[in-house]
Amino acid sequence: RGPLPPPARSAARGAMQKELHSAQAIESVRIESEEFRKQLKACGALEVKRPVKIAISAAARGGQLREGELVLHLVRHGQGFHNLLNDLYREMGRNSFNPATGEGGSNNPYVRPEVLDPPLTEIGRNQARALRSITPTLSPEMIVVSPLARATQTALIAFAHLVDGTTTKVPFIAHEGCHEIAGVHTCDRRRELTEVRADFPMVDYDTAGVEESDPFWSETQREPLPQLADRGYEFLLWLRSRPEREVAVASHFAWLFTLLNAVVESDDPALQAGFLTGELRSLKLRFEDRDEPAAKKSKTA
Repeated sequence: RGPLPPPARSAARGAMQKELHSAQAIESVRIESEEFRKQLKACGALEVKRPVKIAISAAARGGQLREGELVLHLVRHGQGFHNLLNDLYREMGRNSFNPATGEGGSNNPYVRPEVLDPPLTEIGRNQARALRSITPTLSPEMIVVSPLARATQTALIAFAHLVDGTTTKVPFIAHEGCHEIAGVHTCDRRRELTEVRADFPMVDYDTAGVEESDPFWSETQREPLPQLADRGYEFLLWLRSRPEREVAVASHFAWLFTLLNAVVESDDPALQAGFLTGELRSLKLRFEDRDEPAAKKSKTA
């Protein structure tokens, strides 16, 4: 089967929104998308040309891949307790904070100490379970997860048919390259690896060299968006270097938004829109080496 036509995709998305997403949660995605797009433009991240061009299009199921192509299923984690807290803050009118920069003081729910590496809410688990209507029809050879708990949980629930106790049928690899934008926000700080391993013994933390402590954490500085974009680019090059041709990645709003707007190239704005919690998009990636001197010139111009 090919991808759903646009009207059907819109209807399916609308049904999912009504059942699993409040109006406030949908509004939060709209607001944060606008803010991140504005910040990406202001810092020049949208104009960078890198040595490898990575173009995306909607993936057609069963389509043949050419050399230099792979299928990538991108998943945003389900609702975490920090997302719920954000929705509650907005309902109370405490919405004067900037998710890109971390500014906002006491109006920023993401800096509260209670939301350190938060897990999924029950709604978040239901959003991940809802993906089970799709995931058995996919054929990922590897699942890559952000080491943050909410993304790892989402992948394990959504792809439960590939999990057997403390073992998995395909590798589940944690990679810091798809860690959420870091710094200032307590919710984006990973717990110590010793704790995380105990919670998720079926996940491989060694292949991608996950460190004991979160390497990106800073109490005072939010990770610059150009650095986040570079991290996403390097992550995609890592995928390119591996033998798998179909991969699923469970990550986060800002990481996904930055990847799709400041790293890859697309003619379809719908593919670059902000992700709802628990949303999955299947893309085809095509890697093409540019003329290196020209790429460097564009980057420094």
